[in-house]
Amino acid sequence: MKKISGFLFLISVYIFFAAPAHADPRMETNKNFCHFILNAGDTDNEVFLAGCDSLISVVEKGPVTGTATVECEEGKYMANGYASVTRTMLLAAAPIPAGTTLKFTSNDTDTPCTMVESNGRQYRSYKWHSVIKVDRGLTRNLVKVTYEIFCQEGVQ
Repeated sequence: MKKISGFLFLISVYIFFAAPAHADPRMETNKNFCHFILNAGDTDNEVFLAGCDSLISVVEKGPVTGTATVECEEGKYMANGYASVTRTMLLAAAPIPAGTTLKFTSNDTDTPCTMVESNGRQYRSYKWHSVIKVDRGLTRNLVKVTYEIFCQEGVQ
């Protein structure tokens, strides 16, 4: 029994250090999830949502050269991203009280918004805003929660 307990402890320590959670406003296209922070002073206080269907658009920075091939260089592209998702949930499970709206911008924290496109390329934006809104009860126990994040001018 001691061997099993020790083994499970080592596995949990490995997972804790090998796969840390990213504590930032975030959207990932392939994994189809987003992070929405609940406190600008403590970005570890956040909500993870699957199925947020983020949209990330990438443009090339600066004038295009006359060559026929395009090379992927670090810092050559800029991205903008948007995600919005609405969930109906029990009032007790809502991240904030009913009738409340949380708004954060990049002015509230030094933490960047991270956008990860389908090929794994990451962009960090220091110009973003996020809104979490909990509508008053649909019924006595159910509320509608809307999460929204918009990241602009993200760079590699």
